[in-house]
Amino acid sequence: MRGKRWLFESVAVLVVATFGVNAAVPDARAATIADHTTLSTPAAKAKPSPKPKAAPKAESYQERQDRIALSTTPLFPTPATPWPGTAERTPGQSPKPHDEPETQCVSGEFATLGVIYESIVQSALPGLPPQVRDAVLAQHPRIKAEMERITVSTLALSEHPRTLGASDDDPSTKYRSPQSQAIVSGLLKIRDGKQNEAIPVANITLSQAVESAWLYFFLGVLAPARLVVETAPSVVDLRGAVIPELGFPSYSMLLSVGFAVFRMGVTQLYSTISESILDNCMARVTPEQKALAGKASEDVVYDIPIHPIIAGIADQLALADSETCTPIGDLTLARIVNRVSDSAQQQAPNAAAKRNIQAQTKQVLRHMKSVRIPHHLIPADPADWSTVGTMASYIGGAIPYVGGAPLDILIGLGHNLGEGADLAETVPLTELTVTKSLTAAYFAYHLSVHLFTEIGSALVEPIPVGDTLLISPFRIVGNALRLPLTYGLVTYHDVVRSMCLREDDTTGTGLGAEKDKRSPAPSSSTAPPSSTARSSSIRPSTPRRQTVGR
Repeated sequence: MRGKRWLFESVAVLVVATFGVNAAVPDARAATIADHTTLSTPAAKAKPSPKPKAAPKAESYQERQDRIALSTTPLFPTPATPWPGTAERTPGQSPKPHDEPETQCVSGEFATLGVIYESIVQSALPGLPPQVRDAVLAQHPRIKAEMERITVSTLALSEHPRTLGASDDDPSTKYRSPQSQAIVSGLLKIRDGKQNEAIPVANITLSQAVESAWLYFFLGVLAPARLVVETAPSVVDLRGAVIPELGFPSYSMLLSVGFAVFRMGVTQLYSTISESILDNCMARVTPEQKALAGKASEDVVYDIPIHPIIAGIADQLALADSETCTPIGDLTLARIVNRVSDSAQQQAPNAAAKRNIQAQTKQVLRHMKSVRIPHHLIPADPADWSTVGTMASYIGGAIPYVGGAPLDILIGLGHNLGEGADLAETVPLTELTVTKSLTAAYFAYHLSVHLFTEIGSALVEPIPVGDTLLISPFRIVGNALRLPLTYGLVTYHDVVRSMCLREDDTTGTGLGAEKDKRSPAPSSSTAPPSSTARSSSIRPSTPRRQTVGR
């Protein structure tokens, strides 16, 4: 029976590993079929392969705004009938021009919570019973005033890179996690001196709300749940087999695989919602309402001290652009060493110290140049894997011994082979990129923790405590050691792949991808006028935005 269990486990390991590697090397199977075909088919004259079509240029920031402005079906429409309680028109009376200001379709980047709230109320009122309608009308001014009174620190709001000016082909849209995205947007706000701004809830955009909700859900629910799921088998005895005759799979494996699928599903759901609200029309707004999107309060200012080191770092950074501002992750180690040396020389107290720094820099670079690294033997960064490779890593992590670091390394190397990389090729250490260096550190740490956990668990039997607890000390420590890797190094790597040095911006603006974002003014494109007035209040006599005493 024990032999059958190991047989099933071995088959599962081979299937998942092969699946992951073949996903990274999509042409491997085709090459094998071609070899068999040539044995039974006469050789034909080779036709020149057609040149691969160039990938279409990604839609720019302003192109997206112009496209959405031409939309006519917002997700949150304003009903054509007037609000109950407003001045009714007599039958057949035409609306006056000033009653229906021109509006523009906007995405979740400019649709604020205040606009969406009023749109929902307007749409719901006609179908409510009179008593409920009267209650809603009575509470609406108070709710509106509270939304304008309550403020949130701008640093507490996460910003999608596309709302900052990035296009789909810019690195910041690919290499991001909830925490790295919040760090990137926070650094840009600190650079621009906006760290003390207070944003009224009514001015928070739908995109900011979605990104911030995902950030806090990830930090408050998903990340702790992952730690609990990974630690539970090391505390509670979950070795019981679902199929006792085979001894496989265990409840521990089902728990790990089930949570991995849930985590991928939730992440995909968030990604779909996040991208959809930026690609489609969410509401029609007036120019005045559009200008309020993300606007800071004029009455409230927070006092948030920023450490000089963080402020100094932020002042040197911009949002990476695939064409005009090279990400820090793509810079070579030689460039980083020279830049650190230049910074040290500027702070040198005298000429002698400056010359000493220059001499030490030359010596370090000379040693680095003499060391050659087989850079393609460094597995690909998991952020560059295909969806299938990521799934294989998630689910394969539950397989004993092989799942985790060993399987991830195989998937990463398979990705390199699929890209046509020569594993024997070497480069001087000076030419190794920051991304390659951080990826090497990631896998070295990942494998070290894996070996520590597996070898330690094999040498030390789990400690039974009571009838249900079975403490595995090495696995508990191993799970704790993975935290700096998962939420530290990976987050830092995403940040350096999403940002660039302002001095590298070839446009001279020092803004990187942010240069593509125009001020929130009406688009130059011809947007169809609204057939419905976008009322921003219950009654015409109510001002668009009243000042609430604080």
